[in-house]
Amino acid sequence: MTWQIDLLERIRTRAPSGSTLAPYGSVTDPTALDGWSDVDAELELTEVVDVATLLDGAAWAWQEHETGGTQTVRLVLVDGGRVDLTVRGEHVRLPTPPVDNSVRFDAALAAVRFGRGNDLIGMHLVLGIVRTALVDVMVAVDRATGTDHHRSGSPLDDRAAEAQALFAGPLGPDLALRAAEFAARCRAEIDPDHRADWSGLHAVIARGASG
Repeated sequence: MTWQIDLLERIRTRAPSGSTLAPYGSVTDPTALDGWSDVDAELELTEVVDVATLLDGAAWAWQEHETGGTQTVRLVLVDGGRVDLTVRGEHVRLPTPPVDNSVRFDAALAAVRFGRGNDLIGMHLVLGIVRTALVDVMVAVDRATGTDHHRSGSPLDDRAAEAQALFAGPLGPDLALRAAEFAARCRAEIDPDHRADWSGLHAVIARGASG
Protein backbone atom coordinates (compact mmCIF):
# COMPACT_ATOMS: atom_id res chain seq x y z
CA MET A 1 0.00 0.00 0.00
CA THR A 2 1.35 3.45 -0.94
CA TRP A 3 1.23 6.32 1.54
CA GLN A 4 -1.34 8.11 -0.65
CA ILE A 5 -3.83 5.25 -0.34
CA ASP A 6 -3.14 5.05 3.38
CA LEU A 7 -3.77 8.80 3.80
CA LEU A 8 -6.98 8.59 1.79
CA GLU A 9 -8.28 5.81 4.04
CA ARG A 10 -7.34 7.77 7.17
CA ILE A 11 -9.43 10.70 5.94
CA ARG A 12 -12.34 8.42 5.08
CA THR A 13 -12.20 6.76 8.50
CA ARG A 14 -11.79 9.93 10.55
CA ALA A 15 -14.30 12.18 8.76
CA PRO A 16 -17.47 12.90 10.79
CA SER A 17 -20.26 10.36 10.52
CA GLY A 18 -22.30 10.75 7.35
CA SER A 19 -19.54 12.57 5.46
CA THR A 20 -18.57 11.40 1.97
CA LEU A 21 -15.18 11.30 0.31
CA ALA A 22 -14.68 11.10 -3.47
CA PRO A 23 -11.06 10.77 -4.59
CA TYR A 24 -9.97 11.71 -8.09
CA GLY A 25 -6.74 11.97 -10.05
CA SER A 26 -3.76 9.67 -9.70
CA VAL A 27 -4.86 8.26 -6.33
CA THR A 28 -7.66 6.40 -8.14
CA ASP A 29 -5.03 4.49 -10.16
CA PRO A 30 -2.32 3.18 -7.81
CA THR A 31 -0.16 2.16 -10.77
CA ALA A 32 0.16 5.87 -11.67
CA LEU A 33 1.38 6.91 -8.21
CA ASP A 34 4.95 7.78 -7.37
CA GLY A 35 6.64 9.43 -4.41
CA TRP A 36 5.81 12.93 -5.68
CA SER A 37 2.08 12.25 -6.12
CA ASP A 38 -0.43 13.83 -3.76
CA VAL A 39 -4.00 12.94 -2.79
CA ASP A 40 -6.87 14.77 -4.53
CA ALA A 41 -10.38 14.36 -3.14
CA GLU A 42 -13.77 16.01 -2.76
CA LEU A 43 -15.07 15.92 0.80
CA GLU A 44 -18.67 16.55 1.86
CA LEU A 45 -18.63 17.19 5.63
CA THR A 46 -21.58 16.85 7.97
CA GLU A 47 -19.84 18.87 10.70
CA VAL A 48 -16.77 21.00 11.26
CA VAL A 49 -13.62 18.96 11.87
CA ASP A 50 -10.10 19.94 12.95
CA VAL A 51 -7.49 19.22 10.30
CA ALA A 52 -5.30 17.29 12.77
CA THR A 53 -8.24 15.04 13.60
CA LEU A 54 -9.17 14.52 9.97
CA LEU A 55 -5.64 13.67 8.85
CA ASP A 56 -4.48 12.00 12.05
CA GLY A 57 -1.37 14.14 11.79
CA ALA A 58 -0.15 17.71 12.02
CA ALA A 59 -0.36 20.07 9.07
CA TRP A 60 3.02 21.65 8.33
CA ALA A 61 1.98 24.15 5.63
CA TRP A 62 -1.16 24.92 3.66
CA GLN A 63 -3.11 27.13 1.31
CA GLU A 64 -6.82 27.81 1.81
CA HIS A 65 -9.44 29.46 -0.39
CA GLU A 66 -13.22 29.75 0.04
CA THR A 67 -15.54 30.47 -2.88
CA GLY A 68 -19.32 30.15 -2.92
CA GLY A 69 -19.48 27.83 0.08
CA THR A 70 -16.65 25.62 -1.16
CA GLN A 71 -13.41 25.43 0.83
CA THR A 72 -10.27 24.42 -1.04
CA VAL A 73 -7.42 23.31 1.19
CA ARG A 74 -3.99 22.24 -0.04
CA LEU A 75 -2.00 20.68 2.78
CA VAL A 76 1.54 19.49 3.43
CA LEU A 77 1.83 17.26 6.49
CA VAL A 78 4.78 17.04 8.86
CA ASP A 79 5.40 13.51 7.57
CA GLY A 80 5.63 14.75 3.97
CA GLY A 81 2.18 13.62 2.89
CA ARG A 82 0.26 16.06 0.68
CA VAL A 83 -3.45 16.35 0.07
CA ASP A 84 -5.69 18.73 -1.89
CA LEU A 85 -9.25 18.77 -0.57
CA THR A 86 -12.33 20.40 -2.06
CA VAL A 87 -14.63 20.68 0.95
CA ARG A 88 -18.38 21.32 0.95
CA GLY A 89 -21.10 21.22 3.59
CA GLU A 90 -19.14 22.13 6.69
CA HIS A 91 -15.45 23.03 6.71
CA VAL A 92 -12.05 21.87 7.88
CA ARG A 93 -10.78 23.96 10.80
CA LEU A 94 -7.14 25.02 10.41
CA PRO A 95 -4.76 26.22 13.13
CA THR A 96 -3.08 29.62 13.18
CA PRO A 97 -0.56 29.49 10.33
CA PRO A 98 3.16 29.82 11.07
CA VAL A 99 4.69 33.15 10.05
CA ASP A 100 6.54 31.44 7.19
CA ASN A 101 3.59 29.38 6.01
CA SER A 102 3.74 30.68 2.43
CA VAL A 103 7.47 29.99 2.17
CA ARG A 104 6.96 26.48 3.55
CA PHE A 105 4.19 25.70 1.10
CA ASP A 106 5.98 27.14 -1.93
CA ALA A 107 9.20 25.33 -1.01
CA ALA A 108 7.37 22.00 -0.77
CA LEU A 109 5.64 22.60 -4.10
CA ALA A 110 8.93 23.68 -5.71
CA ALA A 111 10.61 20.48 -4.50
CA VAL A 112 7.82 18.43 -6.08
CA ARG A 113 8.01 20.33 -9.36
CA PHE A 114 11.79 19.94 -9.55
CA GLY A 115 11.43 16.29 -8.59
CA ARG A 116 9.09 15.77 -11.51
CA GLY A 117 11.46 17.57 -13.88
CA ASN A 118 9.24 20.65 -14.16
CA ASP A 119 12.13 23.08 -13.74
CA LEU A 120 10.22 26.11 -15.06
CA ILE A 121 7.57 26.11 -12.33
CA GLY A 122 10.10 24.97 -9.74
CA MET A 123 12.32 27.95 -10.52
CA HIS A 124 9.34 30.32 -10.54
CA LEU A 125 8.41 29.21 -7.02
CA VAL A 126 12.00 29.40 -5.75
CA LEU A 127 12.41 32.91 -7.14
CA GLY A 128 9.28 33.92 -5.22
CA ILE A 129 10.79 32.55 -2.00
CA VAL A 130 14.04 34.45 -2.59
CA ARG A 131 12.16 37.65 -3.37
CA THR A 132 10.19 37.33 -0.12
CA ALA A 133 13.46 36.77 1.75
CA LEU A 134 15.09 39.86 0.26
CA VAL A 135 12.06 41.96 1.20
CA ASP A 136 12.65 40.93 4.82
CA VAL A 137 16.25 42.11 4.51
CA MET A 138 15.16 45.44 3.03
CA VAL A 139 12.75 45.92 5.93
CA ALA A 140 15.63 45.23 8.32
CA VAL A 141 17.76 47.88 6.60
CA ASP A 142 14.90 50.40 6.76
CA ARG A 143 14.46 49.75 10.46
CA ALA A 144 18.18 50.10 11.17
CA THR A 145 18.51 53.38 9.27
CA GLY A 146 15.09 54.87 10.00
CA THR A 147 14.33 55.48 6.33
CA ASP A 148 13.32 53.65 3.18
CA HIS A 149 15.43 55.91 0.96
CA HIS A 150 19.00 54.67 0.52
CA ARG A 151 21.62 56.27 -1.73
CA SER A 152 24.17 53.56 -1.01
CA GLY A 153 24.40 50.01 0.25
CA SER A 154 24.36 48.58 3.73
CA PRO A 155 26.15 45.77 5.57
CA LEU A 156 23.22 43.54 4.61
CA ASP A 157 23.82 43.95 0.89
CA ASP A 158 25.85 40.75 1.04
CA ARG A 159 22.50 38.94 1.18
CA ALA A 160 22.15 39.72 -2.54
CA ALA A 161 25.31 37.79 -3.36
CA GLU A 162 24.16 35.00 -1.06
CA ALA A 163 20.88 34.82 -2.99
CA GLN A 164 22.77 34.69 -6.29
CA ALA A 165 24.94 31.85 -5.01
CA LEU A 166 21.86 29.70 -4.37
CA PHE A 167 21.58 29.10 -8.09
CA ALA A 168 25.17 27.97 -8.63
CA GLY A 169 24.25 24.32 -8.15
CA PRO A 170 22.02 22.06 -10.27
CA LEU A 171 18.27 22.46 -10.44
CA GLY A 172 16.46 19.98 -8.22
CA PRO A 173 14.57 19.54 -4.95
CA ASP A 174 17.64 20.56 -2.94
CA LEU A 175 17.40 24.04 -4.46
CA ALA A 176 14.00 24.42 -2.83
CA LEU A 177 15.57 23.49 0.50
CA ARG A 178 18.48 25.93 0.03
CA ALA A 179 16.05 28.73 -0.82
CA ALA A 180 13.93 27.95 2.25
CA GLU A 181 16.98 27.99 4.52
CA PHE A 182 18.06 31.30 3.00
CA ALA A 183 14.59 32.70 3.67
CA ALA A 184 14.88 31.65 7.31
CA ARG A 185 18.21 33.45 7.69
CA CYS A 186 16.71 36.58 6.18
CA ARG A 187 13.61 36.34 8.37
CA ALA A 188 15.86 36.36 11.42
CA GLU A 189 16.99 39.87 10.45
CA ILE A 190 13.55 41.22 11.38
CA ASP A 191 12.52 38.50 13.85
CA PRO A 192 15.53 37.27 15.87
CA ASP A 193 13.32 34.78 17.70
CA HIS A 194 12.26 33.06 14.48
CA ARG A 195 13.04 29.35 14.49
CA ALA A 196 12.67 27.63 11.15
CA ASP A 197 11.15 24.16 10.88
CA TRP A 198 11.88 22.36 7.63
CA SER A 199 10.75 18.93 8.82
CA GLY A 200 7.86 18.81 6.37
CA LEU A 201 10.05 19.85 3.45
CA HIS A 202 12.69 17.24 4.26
CA ALA A 203 9.91 14.64 4.47
CA VAL A 204 8.42 15.66 1.10
CA ILE A 205 11.84 15.33 -0.56
CA ALA A 206 12.49 11.98 1.12
CA ARG A 207 9.11 10.60 -0.01
CA GLY A 208 9.75 11.77 -3.56
CA ALA A 209 13.23 10.29 -3.66
CA SER A 210 11.90 6.96 -2.43
CA GLY A 211 9.90 6.61 -5.63
